[in-house]
Amino acid sequence: HRLIDRKRPSLTATDVPSAMKDLILGACLCNNATKQSCITHNNDNGVNNPVLDTSVDDQTPAKETQIIGDAADVAMYHMCNEKCSINIEQVKKVNPRINSVPFNSKNKFMITANLLEHKSNDEEMVLITLKGAPDFILSRCSTYKTDCDEDTLPMTDEFRTILQQRQETLGESGYRVIAMIQQKLTKRRYDAMMESYRAGKSHPQSTEESSSSVLDLNGLPADNYCFIGMFALLDPARLEVPEAVLKARHAHIRVAMVTGDHPTTAAAIAKKVNIFTKEVSIDGGIDKFKIEYNSETQETVAHFLRNTHTLLERHIVEDLTTPTNIKGIKSVSNPRKKSNIFKRLWNGFLYYLRDPNQVKSVKKLDIIPYGVIVTGSDMHSMDEHMWDWVLSHREIVFARTSPEQKLQIVMAFSKRGEVVAVTGDGTNDAPALKQADLGVAMAAGTEVAKEAGDLILLDNNFSSIISAIEMGRLLSDNLKKVAIYLLPGGTWSEVIPVLVSTWMGIPLSLSLFLGVVFCMFNDIVNSLAMVSEKAEQDIMSRPPAIRHKTHLIDWKLLVHAYLIMGNIECFTAFFCFFWYYASEGIPVSSIFFTYASFGTNPPIDKSADELNSILQTGQSIYYVSLCIMQMFNLISTRTRYVSFFKHNPFFGKTRNLTICIGVVFSTSVGLLITLVPWFNSVFKTKPVPVKYICPALGFGVGLFVFDEVRKFLVRRYPKSFLAKIAW
Repeated sequence: HRLIDRKRPSLTATDVPSAMKDLILGACLCNNATKQSCITHNNDNGVNNPVLDTSVDDQTPAKETQIIGDAADVAMYHMCNEKCSINIEQVKKVNPRINSVPFNSKNKFMITANLLEHKSNDEEMVLITLKGAPDFILSRCSTYKTDCDEDTLPMTDEFRTILQQRQETLGESGYRVIAMIQQKLTKRRYDAMMESYRAGKSHPQSTEESSSSVLDLNGLPADNYCFIGMFALLDPARLEVPEAVLKARHAHIRVAMVTGDHPTTAAAIAKKVNIFTKEVSIDGGIDKFKIEYNSETQETVAHFLRNTHTLLERHIVEDLTTPTNIKGIKSVSNPRKKSNIFKRLWNGFLYYLRDPNQVKSVKKLDIIPYGVIVTGSDMHSMDEHMWDWVLSHREIVFARTSPEQKLQIVMAFSKRGEVVAVTGDGTNDAPALKQADLGVAMAAGTEVAKEAGDLILLDNNFSSIISAIEMGRLLSDNLKKVAIYLLPGGTWSEVIPVLVSTWMGIPLSLSLFLGVVFCMFNDIVNSLAMVSEKAEQDIMSRPPAIRHKTHLIDWKLLVHAYLIMGNIECFTAFFCFFWYYASEGIPVSSIFFTYASFGTNPPIDKSADELNSILQTGQSIYYVSLCIMQMFNLISTRTRYVSFFKHNPFFGKTRNLTICIGVVFSTSVGLLITLVPWFNSVFKTKPVPVKYICPALGFGVGLFVFDEVRKFLVRRYPKSFLAKIAW
């Protein structure tokens, strides 16, 4: 129906119920959404950027317009403007606002007072409109308006029950329900109320009514309103959110919803975005608790329920404890006796060695495969046992929560050893964003939220968080792979020759020049190629790293790099080195423990030049053998648990041609150093006989097969000892 004549904005349609007229009029007046003109211009990149211009006239046809405001206000603005053909700006102009109470997350409502348009012979009237959550504002109503004319009827418990059932029905479909209530006063009565309010403000009395618990409504009435109707708003989640939540769950990350919506609406949305899944919450059951006060025993009892009807446990609520370990705020405790001076000195020494961000080891809760819904009104009655019970659920939804309760939820998770990331975009979210281990603010949010957060999502997309987690795991994996590639060859296989030469008196098996070339050319290119590795198939199915236990370089990686890979590579290179010496008629017994008397004691039938030439050739053999083993190490350590054949570098999604380039470059450097005469004469290298490096190919294949078997056993038996020590 066309409710507004654009030439003279007044409600004129006779076939529209009076309650509907008042409902739409309230949507126009109790609305903070505003229309702003938008001028587009090209930036340096040729992209059109909108710039808001609030000074441009509303009638300017050349400017694009945007509706700025809260999502609910914007939705009502579009409904009135597009569906009902109402010129909202003109309605606001002829019905000016004279008082208001803005919406906040604690009250869950907004109030406006508008001076209604009137004829010259009529008394001025003030329309007070209150909109908000039905379960918060219905108690302020004494009457409700029917569809017939201006009739109003007394608000009864039966009618309230009907409204609550209607809200539940809409909430089950994911709708956010907003109720609208009104009250009309004469301008004279309104002025008297304001005078009384200002007088009370100027002469405050120390009574219970003036306590901080009484809401300050700027002099506007708190009750005796008339119920007009309800709006049902649908804010669908982005299409990529359900899949992103499933990815997070697959990565052993729990996603909890914390919202200000009604519990029924929150549960419906949670089911749509896979926070409540069919396998856990829908088939298994959704838990909740009910608080009751026993006047006979003077005890508060919590009833733990499943699917509303099945009683799981009765719990007597104990003394409430509030966690005080807020990040950035030192908790003040009772003064204790100072420890002795030696203990203080020891603690001062440890202060410079400890990680300041390291957290204490806390035993995590055992997760139960059920969902749970908790309302904000019940959170103030929760003790530690109840918090443990709630946070032990796999799928959690908090509804009708305030910003203070969001902070309390973050602290409760952190207290139980969880690493918490929080998303938010409003000023009220800032405390929780600051307290969380990772505060994720939205680019479209307030500046306060952005300052409190550690990370800003430029696309305001939840799925970007999951992509960032996957990228973080990939970077961690690749750094581990680079380390496990460099350590066996770059340190172990180069240090061992020096130690063996020093302690066991043999000729140095790897010259200084070849060691530098190996580190600066052969290894560096291959390690850079390892950085560009793609993610493994199971990267988002592994559990998250334990913050106080998992490190980039841990004992598992060092054992694998040094004791396994390093020793195999060293043994192979020494095998080729000594085999060449033996083929030249120099047995091993004539090499060990000879120190400076090598070649003379025991005597060797070789001249000094021949021994020197043999040593240079042996060093070149050691170098080339080490290069070959590092190539097999490279293709083995490309994956942690996945087989090379499912993650090959040649084709498919896991293709990494930089690995092939690195192998070709390393081979070219080895050939250049050992075959070019200039390098042979200047840096004392020699051409390498092929047969003496053939064992390196065999040992390299064995190393590759050994690691493939290890990966297979880790995948096949994920709880075995081999899997527990796998890097």
